[in-house]
Amino acid sequence: MKIAITGGTGLLGTSIVELLKKQKIEYLILSRQKHSATDNILTTDYSVKQLISIFENVDVIFHLAASRGPKNFIEEYHSDEIITQNIYEAAIKTNVKKVVYASTISVYSDQEKLPWSERQSVQPVSLYGISKLSCEMIGNYYAKKYNLQVVNLRLAHLFGPNEKNNYMINLFMRKAYHKMTLELHKTSNAKREFLYVKDAARAFVHMIEHNDTGTYNIGNSNTRLTNLEVAQKINEVFLNQGNLLIVNPSEKDSLESSYMDLKYTENSINFKPIYSFENALQEIKKSMEEAISVPIIY
Repeated sequence: MKIAITGGTGLLGTSIVELLKKQKIEYLILSRQKHSATDNILTTDYSVKQLISIFENVDVIFHLAASRGPKNFIEEYHSDEIITQNIYEAAIKTNVKKVVYASTISVYSDQEKLPWSERQSVQPVSLYGISKLSCEMIGNYYAKKYNLQVVNLRLAHLFGPNEKNNYMINLFMRKAYHKMTLELHKTSNAKREFLYVKDAARAFVHMIEHNDTGTYNIGNSNTRLTNLEVAQKINEVFLNQGNLLIVNPSEKDSLESSYMDLKYTENSINFKPIYSFENALQEIKKSMEEAISVPIIY
């Protein structure tokens, strides 16, 4: 068994690699960036020709490669769609058995239909969500036309260690580590579903030998939290209690809830998360303590 991981040097990819190593499963990491010739990392331009040479002896592809962060124009996401089609073209030409695609909770939006189910219609309200849904549909096209096994995993809001961005949860963890005040600028009752990256990685590895194909929500019903609850739990685990400030307590945030129905996933592929929010934070805190430095702002 050999696994190819596109975009395998990021947060999710590195967690998947850890699991594959433990299970002694052979893997290749694909990246657009040049790396040292260690840890099975191949530099690629994601052209069909190059991918065919890479996928020659690959059984399963984990497709994680994608643009990061919000963008203002859909054309800024088009490279993701082109790369996705190239991956599927190369997969069918090299007899790859299965492609598992990292999709997102952002394909959903309807506040009247919470928790969101895979069986309901989707209508993304962000360009990122539109692009991810487009990549799902590309995979579904190849699944139907070429009888390729395709799995779309719609991941809840990922978090994990060593994320080099200033998204709220990552900034809060770094500030709490340095015993600084966490600032919420508005209040909100909206609950978002968070997913520890190691649980997301478990879902991908779970699909290697699983015969089911289709689309599955991957989340954690025990980690549906408001921004205030996120801040409070981070402060509790990082021993930073009391360092919390709501700047405008009377002003409501426009943030909307986002969480999914996980029953279909549990019943169909027998997958459940194993990490609580607190246990995940404990692991992240430990990784920070072992790091050379923990910058507050990136």
